[in-house]
Order: sequence, then C-alpha cells, then structure tokens
Amino acid sequence: MIDGVFIRYLINELKVLENIRINKVNTINNNELCLLLSSKNKLLINTNSDNMHVRLTNIDIVNAPNVNINFHQTLKRYLESAIITKIYQYNNDRVMIFDINHFDDLGYVEPLNLILEFFGRNANIILVNKDGIIIDALKRETESSDPTLRIILPKARYEYPSSSRVNPYLEKVLKEENCYEGVSSLLFSELSKKGTFDLLYQECAPVLIKGEKKNVFYCFDLPSIVGERHYFNTLSELLEYYFIEVKRDISLNSDQSFINNYIEKEIKKLIEKKAKLENDLSSAKDNLKLEQVGNLLASNLHLVKKGDTKIIVPNYYNDNEPFEIILNPLLSPKKNLEAIFNKYQKAKRALSQISNQITLASSDIAYFKCLLDQLKIAKVNDIYEIYQELGLKENVIKKQAKKSKPNISIFKTASGDVIYVGKNNIQNNYITHTLASKNDYFFHVQASPGSHVIVKTMLLSDDLKNLAGVIASYYSTQRNATNVCVDYTQVRNLKKVPGMKGSFVTYTSYKSIFVKPDLAIIKEKIVSGNY
Repeated sequence: MIDGVFIRYLINELKVLENIRINKVNTINNNELCLLLSSKNKLLINTNSDNMHVRLTNIDIVNAPNVNINFHQTLKRYLESAIITKIYQYNNDRVMIFDINHFDDLGYVEPLNLILEFFGRNANIILVNKDGIIIDALKRETESSDPTLRIILPKARYEYPSSSRVNPYLEKVLKEENCYEGVSSLLFSELSKKGTFDLLYQECAPVLIKGEKKNVFYCFDLPSIVGERHYFNTLSELLEYYFIEVKRDISLNSDQSFINNYIEKEIKKLIEKKAKLENDLSSAKDNLKLEQVGNLLASNLHLVKKGDTKIIVPNYYNDNEPFEIILNPLLSPKKNLEAIFNKYQKAKRALSQISNQITLASSDIAYFKCLLDQLKIAKVNDIYEIYQELGLKENVIKKQAKKSKPNISIFKTASGDVIYVGKNNIQNNYITHTLASKNDYFFHVQASPGSHVIVKTMLLSDDLKNLAGVIASYYSTQRNATNVCVDYTQVRNLKKVPGMKGSFVTYTSYKSIFVKPDLAIIKEKIVSGNY
C-alpha cells in the first residue's frame, strides 16, 4: 500500500520539517526509532521489513534503555543537533531522502544524506556522506554473485537501485501493463479502470478502507474497492491509526514478547500448582474420615494385639456393618490409635491452609491474565510500567523510578470536563486512588478486564456519560465488540479488593449503559488528549 506515489504525497506532508533541527534520536526497539525535533514534532521511522513506514506521531516516546544497536548509535552521533534541509524522493521510486547538515566538533557543516528505502524485506536506512560514500546502514549487504545486488557497506559508494520502469509523472498515455515506477498493482488496477493518469494528480485524501477480508489504506480514494471508508486529515494520522489501532505493531516488539512469555510461564506454573493443591485438598478431605476410624478403633482397642495387621469391628456410624481397620504390625495398639488421630489432625489443619493457597493461586492467575489483557492495549510507555510492576529488568525500573507520575491518558471536552484513563495496574491505581476524589465518577466495562476511567465533572450529562462509556469500552478487551455494557458509579462507592494484586475493585450503587467502542466518537468529542 506504500508505493512510490504514496511516498510522493507523504513527502509533501513532511516538508514542514525542512530547516528544522533534530534534537534527539530515540531508540524505541530494534526496529523503530524516533527523531525528536526542535519544532516539537516527532518523526517515527519503522524499519520492520513487512511494514516499513515514516510518520509524524503524537504518541509519547520512551528511549528504550535495553536496546543498543550500533547503527542507531551512529545515527545519534551524526543526527543529533543536525538540521534537516530538504526532503525529497528518488524519481518516483520507494526511496525517501533527507538532506541533513551535520556539524562537526569544530562547528563546520558536513552535508549528509539519510536515505530510506521502502523495499519490503529489503527495507533499509542508509547514512551517506557528501561524497556519496556510505557511513553505515541498518542492513549491510556484502558483494554477491548476483550483479543486480548492490554493495551496502561502510566506505562503499552508495548507488540508487536500478530500475527499468518509467516514471508515471513523465508519461501521458497509460499502457496496458504496469511498467511504471512506484505504482503498486493496487493503484495500477484503478488507473486501468479509468484509462488515464488523472488519479495521480488529485489532492491528498488519506483513506482506510475496511473490507470483509482485508483492510486497505492509501493517499487518496480507490473507488473500485468495496468497504467501509474512514478518512483522515493527514497521512501521518492514517498511518498512526492503521499501525496502532488496526495492526497494533507499535507494541509488538521484543519487550512485549518478553513480558508476554514471562506472564504465560507464570500462569502455567500457577495452573499446575493449583491442580496439585486441589489433589492435596481432596486427599485431606478423605483423611477427615480418619476421625471416625480412630473412634471405632478406640472403642475396640482392647481387642487389638501387637503384631496385628488389621481388625474388623462393627461400624456404629453405619448400622454396625463390619468395618476393616488396617494396622501397622510394628506399632502397639495405642501407637496405632495415635497415628490415626495424628493423621486426622494433620488433615484438619491442612484443609484450611490448602483452601487459602488455592484461593491465592486463583487470584494470581486472574492477576496475570489481567496483565496479558493490559499488554494487548499497551503502548510503548505502558509496557515499561508493566516492567516496573513485575520487577523485571533493573535498568528499566531505575529509569521509570525517575518519573514522578504514571503515563496516564488525559482527555478534555469542550465543556471543560476531564477524563483520566489508566491502561495498566499502575495507572489504574494512580487515577482511582490518588487523582480521583470521592465525588468523581468511575467507569469500567462490566465483568471484563479493561481500563479504569475517571470523570471529573460538575454535571454528568448523558453525552458525557456516553463518551466516558465509549472510552472505557475502547480501552478494554471488548474493543472490537459492537455492544458493550459499561458500569459507572461515584468513586465513593469503590473498594479495593484486599490482599489482591493488581487494580481490582468492587463497587456498589452503580448503573450501566450500553455503548459501541469507536475511536472516531472519542476524537470528535475530545478537544485535547493523548490517545
């Protein structure tokens, strides 16, 4: 979907970054980095081979302390404090070039090129000096027997990819076959139906088309594709929505996988532990019957001789039916009786302890399953807070310890109402038990994992109530449902579940509403906020 024509429109949008200084290069994970600019813009560069793209972003960026990639370090050295002077495209190919003025240690200007190649599995970022010599590249390519492959190595001369295709913007008559540079099969199909290049010259109109089997996005509408259309103001907004809300690739990185695997292992261990405890509980319940056995033996102890292996006595608990009691021949009759009663007393004591351990294991399983659900909607900053909560990776915890407040989302309405959203346990506990006052309103999806939503308002109108419900449903595991039940009540009616990990609460005097999760409604009603 990101072809040469798309990149052409995207570059026009990114022109606002020309003559802007790069303040910092942040590494998000192995495949993503973000340029923080003096204009307060943030330019995210995603180098995943199956979805490489560039966009202006509104998300909060955390520099990942556990990622150390040599190429990213090279970019920090050359790009931080440098100026972006020009952004342009090579022909109509999937190649974006940033002309950059780097300042050396003496303050002299050193022109550089940051070249982004959007070639699927061969996607790459290459830093080139003023003489066209490669300084470094994300993916290095050594010499090959295939003459069509380029050498991408430090100190090698950079060469643009060769192509036999023609630039469609230099043509007037559309041919029957797609021989055009930067024109995807998706776009060529539309051009063929029209029989002209007219589509290439229309204004940018970013659109996401949700079909029955596939979602498609492009820089302008593709009329022949059937599906529900969602339009965006900018290509960056389109890309942000698609990759975060539709594909959710922003969080699918090594950190998320690490936490996910850790939690799943903990759940597996807890499930096995619970199963063993339940077996122990069953055995303990069986051993409670030893009280009757001991009483029967005590009534007939005078009949037992040392060395007996068993004795049959009338069972007065069951109409005096004959009952066999197994004995230890090495013990005296009195010691046999003591052994039976000791085993009964042990079972009696264990019964309460095992039941408590089963309850605790069940609670921990629910806690970790809740964390898994929170991980699904987590963005970069939220992931590091989950690290902190679990006590994983000391360097991450130390970095987060410097932050005074969790990374909550805050929405404001046109009428001045404020809505706080927590997307993990740390955030949920903070907004519910620290930020909220007793007269504020609490919203949560009924009987399902999801965010705590706190509404500060003088009047909970129907519109505000519906908006808070939509937000609560959107930031929950029922995000893709069409009708979600959301409970709401005042904070005064909340009570934290004692002794339970996480952010579980119980509440009384609540009411419920049914809503449809929809980001478009949230964006329409909110005047400011970080999604």
